[in-house]
Amino acid sequence: MLFKILSVIAPVFVCAGIGFAWGRTGRPFDTRMVGALALNLGMPCLAFSALTRLNVSPTAFVEMVGAYGMVLACFLAIGLTTIWIMKVAAHTYLPVFTSSNTGNMGLPLCLFAFGPEGLALGICIFVMSSIFSFTVGWSIYAGRLAADVLYNNPLIYAVLAALVFMITGTAPPVWLANTTELIGGLAIPLMLVSLGVAIANMRARGAGQILIICTVKLIGGFTVGYAVATLLGLEGAARGVLMIEAAMPVAVHNYMFAQRFNRNAADTASMILISTTISLATLPFLMWLVLE
Repeated sequence: MLFKILSVIAPVFVCAGIGFAWGRTGRPFDTRMVGALALNLGMPCLAFSALTRLNVSPTAFVEMVGAYGMVLACFLAIGLTTIWIMKVAAHTYLPVFTSSNTGNMGLPLCLFAFGPEGLALGICIFVMSSIFSFTVGWSIYAGRLAADVLYNNPLIYAVLAALVFMITGTAPPVWLANTTELIGGLAIPLMLVSLGVAIANMRARGAGQILIICTVKLIGGFTVGYAVATLLGLEGAARGVLMIEAAMPVAVHNYMFAQRFNRNAADTASMILISTTISLATLPFLMWLVLE
């Protein structure tokens, strides 16, 4: 079991560690460009390739999206309660509860823990998480409704295209399948290296209050993931993937949103850094629970 756990988390640590070391040396790294490449090109291709190659059924897709929708509803309730008790600004602190790192960190763990099936199921959750983050999360930061952001998200169109093949039971042309598989291979390594670089350039402050919020976020995430998976009777890879994704730390894109809308980016950076550090430290325990 120990070897299996190490085989799952080691690639995540190594790739993120490379990015962290790169960032600490001060070498040039265009985080915005690399992030845009991974999110707007790599991830859409990866999603299309995984969903069509692995023959994920529309039922399984809807099941995972619905399960994570329940997780997000619980996250909103936990976030609102925490904000009310601690008397902090919702514009800054509520999105960190609902926008988890289901991509950079969650997808590699799903892949290494459950193989291609885990990756495909993780992508279902990542799609739901992305839609929520770029609509509800964006709107909370902006202080206004921002559903129009979805129109410019290539991931949505890639998933819709994949759903056509999934529903009709047909396979995409070989050239398209091979091309998306090749380009999609960029996504996970780029996201992990970018995560490491981003963490290397962040600094934590106000550790007391932020540590409490991060602890509530991570413990609440694991508890909610376990509860929803048990309530819905999920088993095997579906159960493990939901628990992994629900337990992920604060997503890095929250920092970019906070910067754009002037919502205390320094505290947001601290929450990303502290929650990710705690999450990395507790990964062996999480994977032991998921893989047992």
